[in-house]
Amino acid sequence: MSRAVEATIREAQPSDAEPLIAYVQRLAEEPDIDVPLAPGEFSLTVEEEEQLLADWHAAGNCIMLVAEVDGRIVGQLGCRGGTRKASLHAVRLGMSVARGWRNRGIGTALLERAVEWARDTGVVKRIELNVYVRNVGAIHLYEKSGFEIEGRRHRAVCHGGEYVDDYVMALLV
Repeated sequence: MSRAVEATIREAQPSDAEPLIAYVQRLAEEPDIDVPLAPGEFSLTVEEEEQLLADWHAAGNCIMLVAEVDGRIVGQLGCRGGTRKASLHAVRLGMSVARGWRNRGIGTALLERAVEWARDTGVVKRIELNVYVRNVGAIHLYEKSGFEIEGRRHRAVCHGGEYVDDYVMALLV
């Protein structure tokens, strides 16, 4: 295991749009990355990302967090809530940590901050996510944070020409 690192975890601002786009594009280029995103597929403009971040910031059940080390984004986590009354309480979580920064406590710090935010909203009661069955490290992180596997989706994603199963996991807050 690599040494732990102190990262700043904060809510993303519209001014983070350009570095966030660059981060996601670098992430998609990583070989064997377990995210459902192909190289070159992430194509939001800076203006679109700025608007997205502003919209999420204004919503009571959405948040985008970034992890920074020395001013550079090395991880991100987004929770996006439903827009209908029946689903306002449930958010979908997606997160990533850049190669070279994994297994150093950044994912744990992002997840802890997201759970804290969810509890503080007074709105969010459920955090759910999907994770590739083969992504043992991420599954371990989610389980140690209290998430439980609720089901398995067979051939849920076609990744690199291969069909991959994923788990549906959730945490009730």
